[in-house]
Amino acid sequence: MTVSFAFSPCPNDIFLFRAFLDGFSNETNDNLTIADISILNQLALNHSHSIVKISAALFPRVSNNYGLMSVGNILGHGIGPLVLSWKGNSILTSIATPGDTTTAHALCRLFYPEAHLVPMPYHKVISAVLNKLVDGCVVIHEERFSYDSRLCIHNDLGKLWERKTGLPVPLGCLVYSKSLSAHLVSNLELDIKQSLDRSLKDIDISIKVAAKYARNKHSDTIQKFIDTYVNEETLCLSELGKKSFNTLWNYIDASFSM
Repeated sequence: MTVSFAFSPCPNDIFLFRAFLDGFSNETNDNLTIADISILNQLALNHSHSIVKISAALFPRVSNNYGLMSVGNILGHGIGPLVLSWKGNSILTSIATPGDTTTAHALCRLFYPEAHLVPMPYHKVISAVLNKLVDGCVVIHEERFSYDSRLCIHNDLGKLWERKTGLPVPLGCLVYSKSLSAHLVSNLELDIKQSLDRSLKDIDISIKVAAKYARNKHSDTIQKFIDTYVNEETLCLSELGKKSFNTLWNYIDASFSM
């Protein structure tokens, strides 16, 4: 059976799937798709790939076709999306978000209920503020570490989430198609864990590989990205992690249960 993978060019995903990219896995890189998170979310909505990295907020909409893997998920403390604005701009009436299917958009809607949210590709949100098309923006990925110095942090959505729930902020999910057998899913989870372990052990080489795909290719930024987004929950989702995901999903859809 052919297994297809879709994930982002972010360093944490490249670390996660490095063995697949390098040909050390049984899966060939002909079955790999690397795309922006909004595109990945659409692929999951279309049920077009076997294994997909998606925004955590999207999961209730694709749960009929996909299950949550125990590896490769993104959640933790102090890692939330940032809301940026011009310095001194205290009230944000319009905020650019990196797509209406993203967790960043869902968190912004939760904590800025009165603001008009403007979805767009994530690499365009900062320029939308600089060009005064919107009052603020939500940054994710590398932009979280390297935004324009003329802007300031208006709020950290992760910290707001942690204060509200007492839970780590859930950001991304690695999901598998329910058409795959339980045995195959278990083997794939093991392969992905081993790939991540290998990346972390060969950190210098892995950073160079990640730089080929990253928007910000500075090794220090990539290292900071890995330190921020790769943790114990990435290697194996805990019961606390599951509770955090379920709490988010219930905010989005009160009728959803997993």
